[in-house]
Amino acid sequence: MAMRNSSVLPSHSGPQFKDKPILSGLTVGSGGISLGNSPTGGGSGGSPIGRITLRRVILFSGSCLFVYIVFSTMFGLNRPDSGSDFPKVKHQEHDPYEDLPNPIVPPKGDDGHNDPYGDRRPAPPVGGVQHGQEYGIQQPPLQQAPPIQLENSDPAAGGESESGGAGGKGGESEQQVQLDDDGNVVNPGDQEVIIESALAIATRARKASPVSYAQMLSAARRERDYAIALMVREAEIALASTAVYSVTNKDQTAPSNDIHDYLSLSKYFWPNKDQPNGLPYKRIDGHVNPEIETVRDYRLLRTMIREVHMMGMAYHFTGRKEFADKCAMRLKEWFLDEATYMNPNINFGSLRKGEKLGARTGVLDMFTIFRVFDALHYLKQEPTWPQDLIPQLQEWFTRYVRWLETSTLAKVERKGNNNHGTYFDVQIIGIYLFLGRVDDAREVALQALHTRIDPQISARGEQPEEMERKTSWYYSVFNLQALMTLARWGDDLGVDMWFHEGPQGQSIKKAIDFMLPFALAGGEGWPVENLKGYDMTDYLKCLQIGWHIYGDEKYLKAIEVLEPKVQREMDEGKIKTVSTFMCDMSTLMEATTRGGHGFIWHWCLT
Repeated sequence: MAMRNSSVLPSHSGPQFKDKPILSGLTVGSGGISLGNSPTGGGSGGSPIGRITLRRVILFSGSCLFVYIVFSTMFGLNRPDSGSDFPKVKHQEHDPYEDLPNPIVPPKGDDGHNDPYGDRRPAPPVGGVQHGQEYGIQQPPLQQAPPIQLENSDPAAGGESESGGAGGKGGESEQQVQLDDDGNVVNPGDQEVIIESALAIATRARKASPVSYAQMLSAARRERDYAIALMVREAEIALASTAVYSVTNKDQTAPSNDIHDYLSLSKYFWPNKDQPNGLPYKRIDGHVNPEIETVRDYRLLRTMIREVHMMGMAYHFTGRKEFADKCAMRLKEWFLDEATYMNPNINFGSLRKGEKLGARTGVLDMFTIFRVFDALHYLKQEPTWPQDLIPQLQEWFTRYVRWLETSTLAKVERKGNNNHGTYFDVQIIGIYLFLGRVDDAREVALQALHTRIDPQISARGEQPEEMERKTSWYYSVFNLQALMTLARWGDDLGVDMWFHEGPQGQSIKKAIDFMLPFALAGGEGWPVENLKGYDMTDYLKCLQIGWHIYGDEKYLKAIEVLEPKVQREMDEGKIKTVSTFMCDMSTLMEATTRGGHGFIWHWCLT
């Protein structure tokens, strides 16, 4: 019994598909083309073409297509420059928080007015046009190599010749500059090295590495995995928290009696023992009054910022939607929800009991807010991210930054010549960038050269205002962290703070160098009073960044000494276990690079 074909499609092997005429009796004659019923095409006086069949049509069409492809390939008929004008589809995503600043992208409008984020382009470089200025990019100063003088050449050959051209024209041929295997410039005659290039220096350092490239890759992967695991562990703790983070979560209000006003107590002010009611409070520097914990706004604010940042980074590395969802909830809870929002001011920060208004030092409470802005660059990539959240946050911070610019407390804080003034700049630059006010951010960075670095660091590298504090080591490191954070933002804004030197040679590097010997000695010999010891955790972070920026070998040797001590304290549970690997990699890749952003880099310092 023959098997029946179960296919619902007709078979293509039957005679009905073999040379079956499409048109029969087609003839061409003097009268044109005519159809007849005769299979031979019997039209009077015509010459038959033959039968047109399906197979012949397919073969003829395939041959034409083949010839077209060959000729178009040989003669470039389909290349983009051949005149074909194919429509280009542009997918424009509505992004209320673009990655700012992005100096290589011109403003959307011809005159910049149609760009909702303002002019992102850094100011033109001072002292000449650099590569990329057509986009307004502020490039770092180019290091000009000294002119190469070969020993057997005429020093005057580089000048103009009698014929008006460059040396060597119109006579002898120019001497070719040659490089050896390491990139050194060599004399073509006797192969004597004349000048050592940057490539040669880097090559020698690479060859002197104590580890192979494979070992380096292995270590880098292990450190990356360790850093992400620590980050995710902290993010999961934040994810599990069910506490309410809000200024309304307190049992006392500010003097305004508005529960939505932020309130914190001044930590170095204590009750006045000479007065029955303890008022007015008196300052005892270096000694924290535990009474500050009775008002939780400060603690909750910093916890919210830290957790949003950590969950935002964890979302970036894991893609877990629940981290993004929790971040959105926390931000709405603190800034936007009707029942729990914070008013956009810090009129009652660092309040001293008995006073009607807070202290200017309370402005410092908000400075870590740039961590939230860093996280938003990743969180907004989540497809389910609420599209109205970032514009609403920008509206809130527009009102808050207006308070920073106009209130008496903020104006006084801004004039501070110690860490308070420096962190004011850190805070307002972060907010300006979030709002797209790049020119304003750049102006703050430019002023910081002369309002922060010059007056706050001495010719020897001390930070005089911080050295006067009872906890002088802590505050010297704390202000150094702020200065380095400003310098990192300066990279994106076309302002070089890393290598800036004041009139007496004041610089960030000198501040690092001044503290180095005391760090290696465990604080021994520190020239001023200091309470609460010499914690090396944050100074080690500054030292690591200093090594990446300046490449000073003494920093690397000091890191080898200090890092095991800090790690031992982590292992013993004396300090929190952290990894700076992400910030180290971000610093290497992006620091001193225009428009590098370096969002992960901020982990290093604060």
